[in-house]
Amino acid sequence: MKRMLCTLLLLAAITLATTACSSESAGTDTTIRWRAQAGVPASSWAYQDHFTKFVDLVSERSKGRLEIEIFPPGTIVDAYEQFTAVQRKAIEVGMGVGGYNVKQVPEAYIEQGLFGVFSTLEDFVDFYIYYKDGAVYELIDAAYREKGCHLLKSLGPSPLVFISREPLNSVEELKGLKIRGSGAAPDLITNLGAVPVTLAPVELYMALQTGTVDAVIMPNYTIGTINLWDVAKGLMGPPFGQVAGDIYVNLEAYNSLPDDLQEIVEEAAEEAMLNYVETISGKMDEILEIAEREHGVTIVTLPDEEYAKILEAAAPILDQTAARSPRSKEIIRLMREYLAEKGKIGTDRP
Repeated sequence: MKRMLCTLLLLAAITLATTACSSESAGTDTTIRWRAQAGVPASSWAYQDHFTKFVDLVSERSKGRLEIEIFPPGTIVDAYEQFTAVQRKAIEVGMGVGGYNVKQVPEAYIEQGLFGVFSTLEDFVDFYIYYKDGAVYELIDAAYREKGCHLLKSLGPSPLVFISREPLNSVEELKGLKIRGSGAAPDLITNLGAVPVTLAPVELYMALQTGTVDAVIMPNYTIGTINLWDVAKGLMGPPFGQVAGDIYVNLEAYNSLPDDLQEIVEEAAEEAMLNYVETISGKMDEILEIAEREHGVTIVTLPDEEYAKILEAAAPILDQTAARSPRSKEIIRLMREYLAEKGKIGTDRP
């Protein structure tokens, strides 16, 4: 009996000690944990080479003091509701494209990318991030900050083309088609005589398969990364614009970080953007070749006279965009100034 009592007392002591250690351990856990939702599928290069790269760099350089968990699109909210979720701190980080945020931030329309303006991904990054010591980026970030978010310096562009259920050989064939696009794309689609449709990226495969849409304006490489080549057999280019993936953070959550973690977040975001541009530039030709050779996709490169029709349809969008807000007007002014300095007028084809 005496031995049993001693055993029980010993077990009780061990339990109390374990509980105390656990409580002490939990109390000293200073890791900051953020939740992020991506607006693009996990198979997308933007997800893998931009968003995930950012998260990995933050974890590595903060030595685990800041951990960011990415949730796939639609896990917490619809892609078009991500901005509101970040505003309200339902999640701390949003990852998508500016076109998802235009209801709250008019300047996000420009941030996503316009058409017939920049012929290379490098020009896009140079203008939006570095031109005049970041003047354009600061204008867009100011608009985000007014709405309780901070846009990171991480706009990773992708080249846009028409991906269609059936091959298209001319701009005329676009007329009357139902075409999905975001940001400025619906205006271009309308100007081309087609019907704009709004859908989240996760819905595109089924929409093309069922004929809900006839075509989409998407990065050219998504023909393979999200398996559109199973349901879409046409790709018409060359690229006539870029769409930029973005990363933005709840402003309160960002401001609560120590200065060194803020610096890590900023540097990781910029490095992830540059990593993305370099990586996809080396992979695009290969995936397009696979699309043609193994999946029966017909890739059409428009002749100059046909390509000019897309640029003509895109031209009015600059003035329309400038009228969206005072900041938008200033960004378009800077865009025209940049193009003039580069000796371009927005009609170069890649």
